[in-house]
This record gives sequence, structure tokens and C-alpha cells, in this order.
Amino acid sequence: MIRVLQLLTSTALGGGPRQVLHLVRHLPADEFQVSVAGPPDERFAEDLRAVGLEPAVVRVDSLRALPLTLHRVMGLVRDTRADVVHTHGKGAGFYGRVAAKLAGVPAVHTFHGIHYEAYSLVGRRLYVALERAMARITHTVINVSETQDLEALSLGLARPGHSKVVVNGIDFAELDARRRSGRAELDLKDDDQVIGCVARFDPIKRHELLVDALAIVSEGHPKVVLLLAGEGPERARIEAHAKLKNVQLRISSAATAWKTNLYATCDLYVASSSKEGLPLAPLEAMASERAVVATNVSGHKDIVKDPDTGLLVPPDPQKMADAITSLLNDPEQRRRMGKRGAARVREQFTLQSMVARTAEVYRAAAASGRATRRS
Repeated sequence: MIRVLQLLTSTALGGGPRQVLHLVRHLPADEFQVSVAGPPDERFAEDLRAVGLEPAVVRVDSLRALPLTLHRVMGLVRDTRADVVHTHGKGAGFYGRVAAKLAGVPAVHTFHGIHYEAYSLVGRRLYVALERAMARITHTVINVSETQDLEALSLGLARPGHSKVVVNGIDFAELDARRRSGRAELDLKDDDQVIGCVARFDPIKRHELLVDALAIVSEGHPKVVLLLAGEGPERARIEAHAKLKNVQLRISSAATAWKTNLYATCDLYVASSSKEGLPLAPLEAMASERAVVATNVSGHKDIVKDPDTGLLVPPDPQKMADAITSLLNDPEQRRRMGKRGAARVREQFTLQSMVARTAEVYRAAAASGRATRRS
């Protein structure tokens, strides 16, 4: 039995928690025993309890409480008798990997996006230096896309031979089982043209770019409505910006996005991020047979095949508006893109592949740990 401790910086709606939930549910139970720790989030905890797992609560998002937090994480490693520590996010990546090193346990770290551009020049240098040091004590760094893997290796955030690409996978059965929200309950009319985006309200998601593009689109399409789903610190600012631009806006909660298939309500899915690892929401939109318009940035380029499954555009409101308008005016093209997108996800972004490749990493890490202890 291989005991794996999953340590998360955030348990809110996002790629890391979703991946951990999938691993908890689908790793072979006769081979892996998984424990999960991270900050409290009742929705995430309920999903874990549904499969018989009670998460440990630990906050690892700050270095201010370094000695105490490191002591607590070392206690988790000891109490779970972990054979492998798998970390997600910056804080968890630091505390989990240092604790694993001190305990003589191999560590695996997943980058769900490499984000440091918003830091000051000194902050960027410190971040890169710290991640390079962490890479030296990490058995395997997992990157969620080929583009991100190249970036991590070029920056020294992963070591050659100790880096694996494991793309995010979509659970089609789960997606199909989600309740489909009717337009009426989302305050949408039958003839509204709905542009959807599921993403936390964070500066890197560039919601204001999407709002600006929709303001242009609405000049020729007065029935266009922007449907956003998520939570985060940018929500009030984006709501105010949409009001200023006279964009019809509907906002759904993250809980709704977690439990329902909002993509089926949309005519088109649009992602405006400035950078991504490998976002799940556009993949789920494609799996739901929706065409995608996305900014031509890392992460999106690994998902959207332009012009087969969607359109990639520069982060420019006019160019994004032109792409959205062209697809709103061509329902048949949207349908064809949606069909091809679903086929692409079924072929290259399956949950089964993600779980199997992650299990391989765990086996190799656990074997390395056993060999080290024997020697």
C-alpha cells in the first residue's frame, strides 16, 4: 500500500482541488491510501466526506508562521505515515516539500500554472530562487501542459529527468450527471445569446478584457449576455465595469458551477486569461460540445486547436469581439467546433489517463523512498 498525503494551498473552486478529488475517487483503492490536508472549505470537505475521507485542516498560504506551520505539516507527514507527499500551490509546495525532506519522504509537486509576473522585480527573483531550491529536493515536478513544462525547465523550477507532464483530465460521467440549469433560473431569456466563462475573479483571469469585448459585440448583438461563474476579490470591480460598459451580466456562484453544467446554457465559451497552466473550465466546455474563444496564451494553446475546436486571439478587446461575433453569426460553425472539441477532449484529456500517469509518478517516488531507506 502506498500512502499519499495531498497538501493544498487552497481548497476553493479550482484546478488543484478538483484534481485531488479525482485522485481520491479514482486511484486504485487496493494500492493507494490518500489523505488530504489544506485550509477549510466546507464544499470541498463535503465532497471528500462523500467518499469516506475527513480532510485535515492546515493553513499553508503564508510564510509568516513558518516554524509553527512547518511543525504542523511535519506532524501530518508523520501521522499519515506518508510514503509520498504531493503538494499543490506555492505555500503547500514550500511547507510540504521541506517537511518531506526532513522526514526522508519523497515529494511530488504539481504546478497548476506558474504565476509570478505580478510580483515586483525583487519578488520575481526571490520566487524563482526559492522554487529552484525546492526543485532540488523534489522527486518529481508535475506540469499540467507541455507549454508549462518547457517554462518550468527553462526557469530551473524543475530538473531534467525529474519532470513529468500530466495533463488535466475530464470526468465525462460526472459532467453528464450534473444538473443542467434552465435559462429561467439564471434570469436568461430564450433568445439571449449567452457567452459563458467559469473562472475565479482574479486579476490573471482578465475578466475586464471579456467585458470590454462584449461591449463591442453588443453593438451588433443587443441580446448578448455575459454569464460568469466563480468567486474572488475581483467580483465587485468586474460587476461595476460591466455596468459602466452597459454589458448585460449574470453571475452564478462557484457552488453552482461546481454542481451544475452551466456550459450547456451557453452559446459560446470565452476565456480571457493572461496566462494558464491547463484550465479545466475550457476543457469542460469543449466536452459539453461548446466552441471556445480564448486568448492565445500558454495553457489555452495546449487545449484549443484553432480553427478546429475554437479560435485563439490576442488579448485585445476588438480582436476578441471579432472572433465572438464571427461565431455568433455562424451557428453551424459553432456546432462543428463543439463536436470536434468534445472528440479532442475524449481523445487527449481523459480522467483515466490523468489518474494512471499520476499513479506512475507515485509508484516511482515511493520506490525511490524505499531504496533510500534501505541504503
